[in-house]
Amino acid sequence: MERQENKYKYSQLETFKEVLELSHLRRKTLIVNILLVVLALLLVYFLFRPEIDKQDIYVPLLMFGVLILMNSLFASLPYDQYNNLKLSMYFTIIAIYIIASTLIFSFATPSIFTVLFLAYAVTSIYQDFKTMIMSSLFLFFSGGFLVSRFPKMFALVENETPQTFIILLFVLVFVLLLTLSSYILIKRKTFFYNQLASIKESEIRNIDLMNEVAELKTGKKPDYSSYHRSLKAFSKVLSEKIGVDDLFGRRIEILKELKKHKPIEIVDKYPEFDLTEIRELALMEFEVNNKITKLAQKASKSKNLDIQKKEIFSESQFKSFNHFGDSEYTKIISFAVFYTLLKIDKPYLKEIQEELLKDMLFNSEYFYRVDPKVIEVYLQNNEVFDTIVKDYLKGGW
Repeated sequence: MERQENKYKYSQLETFKEVLELSHLRRKTLIVNILLVVLALLLVYFLFRPEIDKQDIYVPLLMFGVLILMNSLFASLPYDQYNNLKLSMYFTIIAIYIIASTLIFSFATPSIFTVLFLAYAVTSIYQDFKTMIMSSLFLFFSGGFLVSRFPKMFALVENETPQTFIILLFVLVFVLLLTLSSYILIKRKTFFYNQLASIKESEIRNIDLMNEVAELKTGKKPDYSSYHRSLKAFSKVLSEKIGVDDLFGRRIEILKELKKHKPIEIVDKYPEFDLTEIRELALMEFEVNNKITKLAQKASKSKNLDIQKKEIFSESQFKSFNHFGDSEYTKIISFAVFYTLLKIDKPYLKEIQEELLKDMLFNSEYFYRVDPKVIEVYLQNNEVFDTIVKDYLKGGW
């Protein structure tokens, strides 16, 4: 039976992962553009070398200029930055290999062939699966075409018959090794993104649970009307103190309206603000979005905590029943306790029926958090597990 990996996955995880990736993609794009500028300056230096034909430099230099301008344009667009930077990334990969091939055709020397590997090194900074595949294919086919088109350029000795097949085989092996190393790095990056997104999801759900419990206990929902009044009074006093017009008055009015209306519905009512500014204010809305409220609750619970850098990923490293170094006995016992807790009635969690539990363990992330041998035994004998619980653990807690 085929696994449905997304069946029990929270949809918000992809949003959190995209936010994480966007912050890193901005830095990677900046680093790549700095390297492109350095390479372009290197070509400018070659223009002043008398032994180099200037006609061979003009076209690649123009290409570098267009590439840097296009990347700057993509990065400066204020909307949909994630997809814009992705487009910039793909455009950069295609362009840099075209520039590398142009330089090889212009100089036609064995040493210039190394610019292909330089292009691969620059594009590998992105650490993205699609860019890795694109870059590896470009490297192999560009290298293969040049070796086949100019075989004598790669002859080890003058007038020697070039060993085209051997050189192509070397290029293939080299590209495979580069691809494998990039794949390992990307898998590590993806793992940390997934774990950080899961931690963020758990954090938000725990805050929601705390709020629900508070509402059940007090019998009333939070009242934010007094907060708006206090915020407006504070804004008025602050503006008077520093001698300017009311800084936040109109924005507070927008916040109150965003409880019932979408940003696009009120943009005409506040002509001094554009749609982007109103959408940014919507992130600060208290009752529907709740982002500011949750941030304040987290800050109130996180004070006086001294977290070392090495502890940042502690939850993601140990949130598993399959720890490295655990004995088989420990892995079996940990799964048995976990399974038993899900199968008996508790005041805070009702019994999960066997078919649903089996489906959850098979199609959720717990499939990877349990030792493969243990989960395989369970999936093949889950009726036995269910019978043992029913016979020996009747009545629940």
